[in-house]
Amino acid sequence: MKKLNGGVCALEDVLASGLHAGFKQQKKDLGLLYFPKGVKVAGVFTKNAIQSHHIKYDQALLRQNHSFKAILTNSGNANTCNGVVGDETVLQMVNTLARTLKIQADEVLVCSTGVIGVPMNLNDFDKKCARLVCQLTKEDSLSAVEAMMTTDTFAKQLAYEFKVGNKTVKIAGITKGAGMIHPNLGTMLAYLLTDADLEQAQLHSLLKDVVGDSFNCLTVDGDTSPNDTVFLASTGKVKITWNDETLAGFYKGLLELSQELTRLMAKDGEGATKFVEVIVKCAQTHADALKIAKGVATSNLVKTALYGQDANWGRIISAIGQSQPEYLQADKIAIAFESEAGYVQVCKHGVGLPFDETQALAVMSEQSVTIIIDLGLGVSNSKVWTCDMSLDYIKINADYRS
Repeated sequence: MKKLNGGVCALEDVLASGLHAGFKQQKKDLGLLYFPKGVKVAGVFTKNAIQSHHIKYDQALLRQNHSFKAILTNSGNANTCNGVVGDETVLQMVNTLARTLKIQADEVLVCSTGVIGVPMNLNDFDKKCARLVCQLTKEDSLSAVEAMMTTDTFAKQLAYEFKVGNKTVKIAGITKGAGMIHPNLGTMLAYLLTDADLEQAQLHSLLKDVVGDSFNCLTVDGDTSPNDTVFLASTGKVKITWNDETLAGFYKGLLELSQELTRLMAKDGEGATKFVEVIVKCAQTHADALKIAKGVATSNLVKTALYGQDANWGRIISAIGQSQPEYLQADKIAIAFESEAGYVQVCKHGVGLPFDETQALAVMSEQSVTIIIDLGLGVSNSKVWTCDMSLDYIKINADYRS
């Protein structure tokens, strides 16, 4: 795949903008993606039983299976648990933007992220929407990303082009998320776009599968947000004859994009000093491999040991057992750490191995560390991405509302 510049604006017929509207004390907090010719959209949402007001609204619109022209995003306020006022806020945002763009209200999707339980102040929202629309440009994907960010430390956007059959297609994605991120999505918003012509049913099937193999394989802190939303949209510009081969080729590219965005979120975990990949090999079933990988990646004891650059395999084997896989034999487990500094095995047949502490420290001191767990039972594998947990994670979240 060839990497492109421009984020989602690498695709034709996509305009973007972002500005400061007052939902946060400073920095951009209102963003817009505009599709003059319309796009087909599929979405997946949080599994948290408490959900942002935007989710019910978006889900109802997506069931209508029609074209959309705008995705409006605010950060700094989650618009969650605000009662009837929260529902009215969604409608006010959507209707105001629709009037400004001179489109139908049901052509607008909306997402919010930020502090939970605080009603949104929409004073002068019509003027802010007017500015937002006035600033739309083919060159400003970055501003739209920045307007999504909360505790993120850098913008996350990617674009690629690649061949599907004999056609060249483009895919692009923008996402936010650094904390309250756990498998089954997290406090994350992600918008994936392609110019490949796909029906909504195809988009939904592709999105469901790709989320399971990317965003749902990410954990930062074990908390699942009420606001999680991932959209996959198609401009339909590139007509493709779809069959098993072309769908598989497109899915491969979409998965690569989604996994790279996922890794960027793990690297930007709140207060993180390390990107961590947990690989589980030779499980009896894929479900067990994934359950164990998530269990290890979610363990605060494992994550703090990683921050301390401590090859403490005891915490890992404890997390393996705590994840309660269906099939597990302790005397077959092997554990190792790997990074650019080398490889060190610390456990075999379920017992500790003597290892060079100096070499282990060198391995654990790298910014990217891989935990490799071999269960010795079968042929199923899985991987999950996470980060370490530092003192800064506590500081960031202790001060989140201030």
